[in-house]
Amino acid sequence: MSPLDRQIASFGRWLRFENKSEKTITIYVAAATKLSGWLGSERHVRDWAMVEPEHIRDFIISILDTRSAGYASNLFRALQQLAKWYSREEDVPNPMANMRPPMLPEQETPVLRTDELKALLKSCEGKEFVQRRDAAIIYLFLDSGIRRGELTGLRVDDVDLDHREVTVLGKGRRTRTVAFGRKAAWALDRYITERARHRNAEESAMWLGEKGKGPMTGSGVFQMIQRRGERVGVKGLHPHTMRHTWAHLMKQSSMSDDEIMKIAGWRSPQMLARYAASTAAQRARDSARRLAPGDRL
Repeated sequence: MSPLDRQIASFGRWLRFENKSEKTITIYVAAATKLSGWLGSERHVRDWAMVEPEHIRDFIISILDTRSAGYASNLFRALQQLAKWYSREEDVPNPMANMRPPMLPEQETPVLRTDELKALLKSCEGKEFVQRRDAAIIYLFLDSGIRRGELTGLRVDDVDLDHREVTVLGKGRRTRTVAFGRKAAWALDRYITERARHRNAEESAMWLGEKGKGPMTGSGVFQMIQRRGERVGVKGLHPHTMRHTWAHLMKQSSMSDDEIMKIAGWRSPQMLARYAASTAAQRARDSARRLAPGDRL
């Protein structure tokens, strides 16, 4: 094992000491391992103490040759955590201290229109287990803006129907409580009633699979959302689209930035800025239609 590989292993143990989520640890360590392989084969560098800024730049350029700017940016940000950790650990300069991630091209993130949201919910109409479950999930995504991982991690006891609140475990293992509306509460009530008849009703997990299967996984939620989208003509629908749609609708309804950050679980205004910028064009078009001068003549 090279010194760099040992350093990466120590980095992973430090992340666990910091109580980072397993997903975060996996992403950070995978990025560091990818860099280690490239440094060894392309620059014959096998110790972080030998890493210089140009090594990082050349590595990111090699990534940009074959992958998206978004992927390269995520790798860069993960490597920043390794660089900061090593700098503190060894009390040495950070080679990435003055570096910036690759510039991301501005892209308009798609959000769901009102008619598409109504069609999604209509596709879930019915009294069967799967219909009630899917309706409850879509309503909760729409009203709360929670992440897919937060939704799949829900337990039955996390849902308070009377106060219309749900407590989720977010990034950094931070819990937060978010609210939902009356229709979502009713959809959740109908699902919980049907869930009580499920063969795995004693499971603590909120969302159960169909046909006697155990708790739903993140992949199961993704497949359900994509399948519902295809049925109503929304191709490539992703659970994160629901989160973007929620943020867009909250901005459109004039919810304050502080409130949006609280509900979404964002600690940095940069995340809000990214979401807001990605849907700003859609809000501008909506305003233009509403305020069209020709319609007021």
